[in-house]
Amino acid sequence: MKNTQKKLKAKHFRYLSKEYIADPLIYLKEFFEQETYVHYFVKDINLLINAASNVKMNSPHSHSGHNTKKLIELVELAYVIFKKCHLKKLKNPLDFFKCDSDYWNYVSGECLSVNDIESPEDEISRFFSHQSLGQWYETLDEIWINIGDRNGEFLGSVSKEILATRELLQRLAISLHKIYENKSLPDNSTNNQEEIENEKNQDHTSLEQNDSIEANEEPSDDMLENEILSPKERIILPEWLAPHPYSISALKNFFDRDDLNGWKEDIRYWYQTVITENEFWSANNKNHKFSGANLLYTYSCIYSLLEMLFNKLEESPISLMDIEPSISVLPECQSILVRHENKEIILYYISDEELVHPLSSLLATVNTYSQQQWDEILYDWINYGLDKNRYTGDYADYSTRIYQTIIKIIELAYLVAFSDEIDLLNQKKQ
Repeated sequence: MKNTQKKLKAKHFRYLSKEYIADPLIYLKEFFEQETYVHYFVKDINLLINAASNVKMNSPHSHSGHNTKKLIELVELAYVIFKKCHLKKLKNPLDFFKCDSDYWNYVSGECLSVNDIESPEDEISRFFSHQSLGQWYETLDEIWINIGDRNGEFLGSVSKEILATRELLQRLAISLHKIYENKSLPDNSTNNQEEIENEKNQDHTSLEQNDSIEANEEPSDDMLENEILSPKERIILPEWLAPHPYSISALKNFFDRDDLNGWKEDIRYWYQTVITENEFWSANNKNHKFSGANLLYTYSCIYSLLEMLFNKLEESPISLMDIEPSISVLPECQSILVRHENKEIILYYISDEELVHPLSSLLATVNTYSQQQWDEILYDWINYGLDKNRYTGDYADYSTRIYQTIIKIIELAYLVAFSDEIDLLNQKKQ
């Protein structure tokens, strides 16, 4: 019989390297001995959930981006343990206490147990019974977005989902620490797990797709159906978006088609469909913002804006920005409040230095990627915006940074276009 077990590889994950996939204990030893103590990290998880669900609870001094990335790494590591140890799914993953002793063991000493048996493997099983790895990616991305934008609704502001997410993440951290203390992975022969009935389609979608491609297998019908957009040659820009030289009036025309907040909302919707499975743009979506026509319109406008700014760069060349490849999120900036046409607007990604020289900052930000790279990124994004799957392409590790960079470009373009009309409300003019 053919072995259908998928081999875990670094390409299947955002951050884990081959070394940690081969031996998860190496990562746990480094994390709990060199980076943090478990009780500190449990508190960090609590702060992350608070900040994502309520803007007033977001501390300006927190290392939220770093902590979210570490949390994603730990979830990936838990998935490796889950698969390596052949742990089973649970029928009722949110049924935390099956008897009184379970409750008192947990309250008295962070002892995660089922029927008085201390069992971190049960908590890992519980974690991936509640959501698949792909779904946990979506949840953690949503945490990251809401902390960075302070603009959305984490998990749709559903309190029971927020509480379950926090509890499961904190229990996972404690369970991984217990595995570190035990200095061994869970024994897959333990019999204290309740197997889920009729387990179906639980593996990470991208894992299956990548292995299918690697094995040169024929693509499935679902994969063919999801290939909604055909080759790049079929993307034709409207005539009114034909290449043209840079000018202030052209920038103003860009914002005539939608204001700054409108563009930011469209980009946010686009980003959501890129990183989220089963959420995509189509004519049948009840929310008109998710219509395929609106996505193509947004794509065309952003493409044209970048093309115009690269034309300006050829006239006024500047050096590339020096950004570490490992940075997946832009550094946090103090929000800038401005007034324009009797409306107050918040700028999230512009520093005080960039505020003084918005045009050069705009061109430098555009030059974060080459024009060819932007073409590839936007094309990938439009494909996945129309696709049922989340983005797993070459720039998947930097989706959040790309999203933030596009928002920053639009914010800077707005400043350049209306510099004589904007009043700064919480900054001193230089």
